[in-house]
Amino acid sequence: MKRLITASLSVMLLFIATVNPAQAQSRHEKMLDASQTLQNSSPVQLTPFRLVYLAYQGYLKNQGIPSYGTFISASHQMNVHGKNLVEAGIKANLLPAATLSNQEYINSVDTQLLGLSSKS
Repeated sequence: MKRLITASLSVMLLFIATVNPAQAQSRHEKMLDASQTLQNSSPVQLTPFRLVYLAYQGYLKNQGIPSYGTFISASHQMNVHGKNLVEAGIKANLLPAATLSNQEYINSVDTQLLGLSSKS
């Protein structure tokens, strides 16, 4: 039985290693790739979850949105709001300007922020 488990784990690890090759990228390259990908797919808008996640990862840091632990603290203290993230997303060319007038989208971003605050 132990051999079967060991063999199964070995096969799974080999499969994972071959499927997900590591791609070393600098943070700047990752940010450029993300913004270029998002700009090239203009008909598909960022989901509110993805916008909050990108903000957490620091993709909106140049627009004044904190990242990682500071982002979570700011969301706990209600210093970051959906409208702030949408404005930052527009400045970073991740969202079209019309998103700022989409109250449903802003409310969804607020809901994602609230969920982030309650899980941390």
